[in-house]
Amino acid sequence: MMNRIALQTSPSAFPSGYPNQPYAVCGIQQTQHSLCRRTLWTRMASVSRYRSSNLARVTAAKASSPKPSEMQLPPQLRQDAPLHLREVVGTQRIARGDTVSPLSPASQPFDLMGVTFQNASGDRTTVQDFIGDDTDAALIMHEGCVATEWYGSNMTTTTNHGLASLSRNLIASSIAILAEQNKIELDAPVQRYIPEMSNSGFAGATIHQLLDMRSGVTSSVYQAFQSMGWAPPNEANPSPPDGLHELLLALPKEVEHGGPFKYRTGDTDLLGWVCEKVTGESIAETVSRLVWQPMGAQQDADIMLHNRVPLYSGGMTATLRDAARFGCLWLNEGAVNGQQVVPAAFVHTARHGDQDAQDAFLKSAAPNNKQFFGMLASPGKLYKNQTWNLNEQRGTILMYGAQGQFIYIDPPAQLVCTVMSHWPGPFIPERVQGWLNVFEAVRAKLAPDS
Repeated sequence: MMNRIALQTSPSAFPSGYPNQPYAVCGIQQTQHSLCRRTLWTRMASVSRYRSSNLARVTAAKASSPKPSEMQLPPQLRQDAPLHLREVVGTQRIARGDTVSPLSPASQPFDLMGVTFQNASGDRTTVQDFIGDDTDAALIMHEGCVATEWYGSNMTTTTNHGLASLSRNLIASSIAILAEQNKIELDAPVQRYIPEMSNSGFAGATIHQLLDMRSGVTSSVYQAFQSMGWAPPNEANPSPPDGLHELLLALPKEVEHGGPFKYRTGDTDLLGWVCEKVTGESIAETVSRLVWQPMGAQQDADIMLHNRVPLYSGGMTATLRDAARFGCLWLNEGAVNGQQVVPAAFVHTARHGDQDAQDAFLKSAAPNNKQFFGMLASPGKLYKNQTWNLNEQRGTILMYGAQGQFIYIDPPAQLVCTVMSHWPGPFIPERVQGWLNVFEAVRAKLAPDS
């Protein structure tokens, strides 16, 4: 593993050469810290305005002819897409604010690579041997300080990386804030905010049910990609709707709303659309105003677009440090520097759940739950407020995104572990279980008495 970068301390809020004009030229983000892009894609890019011009940047990209072996997947589905999203799709900026929440170094550096743990096969190994070339970065926060910050050869401190389904937690946080502001009622049906949904399969589903992925409408991220023109039609969906909103309107209701948990991409996409309807602004503007700026993000984030409609459920990108800041926000019950950002009750419910959510999770017969997240479906574990709960007594939660994006939060240990990757598949059970074991081993090292 060559050209690895291990950082044990945190630099000043804005490092030398920090980009103040984050625009794309020829599809490549132009900053002092830009990486040498791979030759797989050559891009032509343009910049246009979207809704509020001071918050918008849309880049349009067109791929060069791929090699025959690369034609099986569109660019958005290739393995290293999380590192190149600004190059392969249009994006809108999620603007940072003027104040940055500092990340202070720990007094004693922590050797993450030397941590030993039991892998999914039951063998003892080290993080150094486990991490692989498809892990891009990791940051361990303990008691509010940076214990370890590590980057592979694909990333630097200013690289925006695809968050995949970690985006869901930013959507959920925005919903919770709007509910706290009395702009949304969590028990209200979705058609109150999106009248077009009155005759759809989602009609009657409440915002609360969507947060817990308990609508009666089955949906997948691949369907969303198809509707946005990022994935080809297939036998199961030979004529996909033209647009994400059109897909949500067309999806049929299969079971009653409020039943067992099932991992449903459309539930989150609908929550994002609700935010836009309620605020009258883009989801990028809402997330920026309600979450990204108040939490003190250091760098702008992005969200992927198609025809000005974002992929709410999995289209955001951010730096490792800002993802860790978001994890710390949730660790601190939704507050930063004494300011409440996300309602504490919402975070508490995700941490500790309730019996109804646990029953819904354990009774789930969803094939994707058994296949992909079955290892999490055991007593004491549940899904609540777009968040995986690993231990409701400890309040340990996991935010997980496809291809190996993790934010692990353990309140008793005051621990936040953030990992970014570009795995060859969305969910590799032995890698997921391995990282969960790593997090537990880190907790045992840093907070043995917690």
